[in-house]
Amino acid sequence: GFSLGFLTGGAFFLINVSFIIEISRVAGTLFAGLAALFAFASYLALYFAIFGAFAATVGRWVPVPPDAGKRDLFGQSFSVLRVAFLNGAAWCGLEWMRGLLFTGFGWNGLGVALKNHLILVQFADVIGITGYSFVVMFIGIVLYGTVVRLGGEIRDRRRLRPHFDFALGVVLIMMLLFYGNAALHRRPAETIDLRARVLQLNVSLDDKWSDDLRLRQEILFEYRDLTRAFVETAPLDLMIWPETAIPGQFSSPWVQKFFNEHILKDDDFYLITGLEDNNLDHSEVYNTITIMKGDTESFQMYKKIHLVPLGEYIPFRGRFPVFEWIAGGIIERDFTRGDSYDPLAIEKDGHAIGIIPLICFEDTVPRHARKFIRNGPQIMVNVTNDGWFYDSAESTHHFYNALFRCIELRRPMIRAANTGVSGFIDEWGSLYDREGRSRQPRILRDAESGSTYIRGSLPATITIDLNPPTSFYARYGDAFAVGMGVFALVAKGLFL
Repeated sequence: GFSLGFLTGGAFFLINVSFIIEISRVAGTLFAGLAALFAFASYLALYFAIFGAFAATVGRWVPVPPDAGKRDLFGQSFSVLRVAFLNGAAWCGLEWMRGLLFTGFGWNGLGVALKNHLILVQFADVIGITGYSFVVMFIGIVLYGTVVRLGGEIRDRRRLRPHFDFALGVVLIMMLLFYGNAALHRRPAETIDLRARVLQLNVSLDDKWSDDLRLRQEILFEYRDLTRAFVETAPLDLMIWPETAIPGQFSSPWVQKFFNEHILKDDDFYLITGLEDNNLDHSEVYNTITIMKGDTESFQMYKKIHLVPLGEYIPFRGRFPVFEWIAGGIIERDFTRGDSYDPLAIEKDGHAIGIIPLICFEDTVPRHARKFIRNGPQIMVNVTNDGWFYDSAESTHHFYNALFRCIELRRPMIRAANTGVSGFIDEWGSLYDREGRSRQPRILRDAESGSTYIRGSLPATITIDLNPPTSFYARYGDAFAVGMGVFALVAKGLFL
């Protein structure tokens, strides 16, 4: 079971995280990309392997012989349900663990496969998207057991037994559909509209950090010209730029002058942008989300907390040479971790609207995002730069994993990405405007090819609930997934 699980997981993740190979362009050698891909896929395959060992022992289903227990009409059904529950719990617990260990990489779990079936996944505000891995595994095993049992009953020419397990699986799906339908038809009593626009320039990494001053100036001029054009031609409450939008640090005098004299100009709109910054003695550098209105003195700043290992810092730098050897040539200096979970804020029509700041992969980490939840109107803002992975599938993976934060926490989200996917998601995980102001999905993409790797801008009016609920998931996090993992662990202990 362990071996088969490892082989299956390895094959799955070699495809699923194949975008990792793109770092070879940054590292300057194909070997670095291939080594990262195989190492990462091998690590992730261990979770499949552990599940395989569990399924081959504790979670193994042994069908009851046809002539055994003729009067026991439900014995087979309960046997299937036991196995479905055990394996579903084990898989769910392992996915939760994958999202936690070594800073976590929990995306693309089984539940994410339901991204296009929003009516089914609204219960994520209770069990989280990780909890849906239990649902998918449970239903899958019940269906498999039903097919095997029906085949055996037909082959042996005996009358069909009751399939209570199948009926229970259908009931579970129906309950999720009813819950989802009710959630999707729920409307807030009091709302406020926020006019927002995201800007995506699709700037290459080579240009942004080029030694050629002309290329870096072109980036600044384009942000200036587009922002001012939109601000001066239509009413706007909020403009959002992506992560580390400009090649400079917020505290630098020229950056302050750029914002004050060329972008903000004392106008009545908020700018949210990703920026680097440092402390007074330049001993620490931060990856930030910064909000400004009118001038830079009004700034509010969030410093990224969930840093990416081997991307934004080198673990145990100086203690274990292997990590320094792997990434030291790319990451010359570590970012410093922030420590505040206080939301930022903007004001609209006398209402303070909380901004949940999420930088880069932080929008794929539910245990991180939920710590910003407060009473009152809130909206999540994610700024990211997926340009490190060029035009691979990574940015699409990133976007759809982020979508589930909206359902789990019942807060809408604005995403501004340097290279896609930029757009707007409501608190039900929908890309569409429920007020009927637009019939197109609210993501920035080419009208003909559908590509999100374009330069452009996208406006939208976001309807914000003035009294949003605090979901069960926002209060208690992955309680369901943890409970399933503990159940599987206890079952394994009893089996031994």
